[in-house]
Amino acid sequence: MDKKKGLIYDPQKYFSRFIKYKFKTNFTFDVYRNFNHFNTDSLTNYSIIIFVVYSEKELSDLKKVHKKGIPLIVCTFNEEILKKMKKVDDIFLLDTSVIRSELTRELEYYFNSCLPPTLAKIN
Repeated sequence: MDKKKGLIYDPQKYFSRFIKYKFKTNFTFDVYRNFNHFNTDSLTNYSIIIFVVYSEKELSDLKKVHKKGIPLIVCTFNEEILKKMKKVDDIFLLDTSVIRSELTRELEYYFNSCLPPTLAKIN
């Protein structure tokens, strides 16, 4: 089975470790901590982008990758940012304050619903 390629932007690398471990059989992930190293021109190489937002600064970086035609999952621990992001269409929003088993279920659902049928079916 070919692994899908995903990109994770996680400035603190906390959440990306969890995702890489949980979904290593289905995905290979590139992880970026610094947005300056993030190449927005090569995003078409990825099946999905996971963008972890810890502060307002990451929201401005997020705007640079939003609407690029690649499924986007936005994860945040910050309740204020979570409320702001609920107003944004065409992203999957993940509240990372829930327990890990729920996070895993939600991510599986997101991966299966936003990827084309040939790439989906993660379990």
